[in-house]
Amino acid sequence: MTVARWSDLPSRLYSASVLALAGFLAMFFGGLFLLVTVVGLVFVMHYELAKMQSPLFLEAPIYSSIVALITILFLTYADFWTLSLSILAVSLMCQYFLMSTQKLLGALYSLIIILGGFYIIELRGDFGILFVAWVVCLVIVTDTFGYFGGRLIGGPKFFISISPNKTWAGVLSGWAGAFLCTYFFMELNAFTDFTLNAQTLFLFAILLSLGSQVGDLFESFMKRKCKVKDSSNIIPGHGGFLDRFDGIIVAILICGILEPLIS
Repeated sequence: MTVARWSDLPSRLYSASVLALAGFLAMFFGGLFLLVTVVGLVFVMHYELAKMQSPLFLEAPIYSSIVALITILFLTYADFWTLSLSILAVSLMCQYFLMSTQKLLGALYSLIIILGGFYIIELRGDFGILFVAWVVCLVIVTDTFGYFGGRLIGGPKFFISISPNKTWAGVLSGWAGAFLCTYFFMELNAFTDFTLNAQTLFLFAILLSLGSQVGDLFESFMKRKCKVKDSSNIIPGHGGFLDRFDGIIVAILICGILEPLIS
């Protein structure tokens, strides 16, 4: 029983290390390298999304991915917000008709992915590498502390109808990890350009940690509706890119929405 509980740990660690290195390089170099990485991520996540939502419509994954790719490129380079909103509206209409199982849910998740990808690029340009690295690391630490906290402590389940493996111990452990991660980045002077005091920053960290957990639950809910265990099997130990980046996308989206308040 104990061995089975930790059987996925080696593959999770290996996959997480490779993804972390690729993400760090993309954030470090920024510019075109970051753009290509984010666009590729949005493309693959939409492929997985449409494949789950429309298992009988074999062309849906590639059509959905292409629409999302075009949309995020237009959002990145468009100069007028009215044009951006129009393009985004057309994109969501296309995604709605490409989804079969849960049309509204699929279109909503498409919106989250596209805006999350867009804000990764925007926040890297506006706030620099350390801020984006903090958000990404916060989500990773939340997930890691939640994983070990849930496995080691166990206890009452959290939203068992959606994600039967999650526990309150895992949720609270994730928040503790977010707190420690933020303290570490404060020591690196990552927030010297912000007006937020330490107390507000820690509360913001908990909000992002909670947001990442909600993102994970939302994706779990969608998978249950589509009757699949993982979005794909691309990443050993993690499933697909939707499974791995669901929390990061939501946390980044929260940062993008609240950007005027934190700058």
